[in-house]
Amino acid sequence: MDNLEYIETYFNGELSPERKKEFEQRIVTDPVFAEEVAFYLSSKQVAAVEMRKEKEKFKEIYQQYKQDKPATRNQPTLLRKLLPWAAMAAGLAGIVFGLNVWLKPVSPQSLADKYILENFQTLSVKMNNKQDSLQAGLRLYNEGRTEEALKQFEEMAKNDTTFGEAKKYAGIVSLRLGQYDKAINYFLQVENFHQLHANPGKFYRALTLLKRNLAGDKKEAKKLLNEVVQHDLEGKGPAKEILDKW
Repeated sequence: MDNLEYIETYFNGELSPERKKEFEQRIVTDPVFAEEVAFYLSSKQVAAVEMRKEKEKFKEIYQQYKQDKPATRNQPTLLRKLLPWAAMAAGLAGIVFGLNVWLKPVSPQSLADKYILENFQTLSVKMNNKQDSLQAGLRLYNEGRTEEALKQFEEMAKNDTTFGEAKKYAGIVSLRLGQYDKAINYFLQVENFHQLHANPGKFYRALTLLKRNLAGDKKEAKKLLNEVVQHDLEGKGPAKEILDKW
């Protein structure tokens, strides 16, 4: 069972008391899982708000139609003739709308959340002469042992200050743990590390600023995202997507 299905079974009341207790304890002890639960609830809330807006809009249109075209007993109105088709269209529109709400968040912050959840759930690494040490940290991270993974990457970054990959992963794990100041510091170092073939430091720093969301963070994040797009840096595609929603 993947995490989305697991979360849905909890909120649908389908878990046993033991598994429900396990779920609630995991929220407390696993920051990454807690973030996924928060994203799930946020998406549901957005969907509910938008659906209420759509219902109100339909009611307004319907009331206006009744005023302009009063129905008679002997002659079916256009509305009655089209009702079966309207019902079918409404059903299809609801499905499409639901998918759009779920897959297309409505704010820069929620798009940042979406990117983080889709790209930082598990991590992979290319083969190199430091593969063993990196793989050890990545294995810990992918097993959910994020604190241990962070220590592994930080130790590598400390022992070899020229190793940009270790700093990048240390930043990613810090971001997932909610240690935003530390993540920003690591991504800034990555950003200034020119030996990386594809350097995502600026884009990752923008994501972290959106997550931290202190005074001035959104403004700085927008500036960084614009620079990523303008200079065709790593992360240009998702950076443009976030800017389009600003």
